[in-house]
Amino acid sequence: MYSDALNPSGCTFLDMQSFYLEELGIDPDVHIEYLYFRMPEPNMLGYTLPLKNGNYRIALSNGLEPSEVRITMAHELVHVRQLENKQIKITEFQKHYMERSFEDEAFRLSIPLAIKFYTKHFCQKPTTEAS
Repeated sequence: MYSDALNPSGCTFLDMQSFYLEELGIDPDVHIEYLYFRMPEPNMLGYTLPLKNGNYRIALSNGLEPSEVRITMAHELVHVRQLENKQIKITEFQKHYMERSFEDEAFRLSIPLAIKFYTKHFCQKPTTEAS
């Protein structure tokens, strides 16, 4: 999992995931597993795969910059919402990537979500008490 802070207030990858789930109205108990590896195509930054029992796998390309992580995660979580709401028809996968009806929404929402997370979301830092 991506371990560096992803916004100026020090929010982590899981903080970002929680923020996006809430913003997109996705049940926070949805189970998502992550994979990181070199994608088969150089332009591919990630993808979402529905698994059994309402679980999902999100694959992210190795070596993404923090801005790419923020945008790609927002994009992929839009797909999770679409899958949860049964908005993706299997026949859409037969079309060229950019002609798939569900990609438009993911592209349209991902950058504004990433900007909101980066500029407006604040994480509470753990407090340490002196002994």
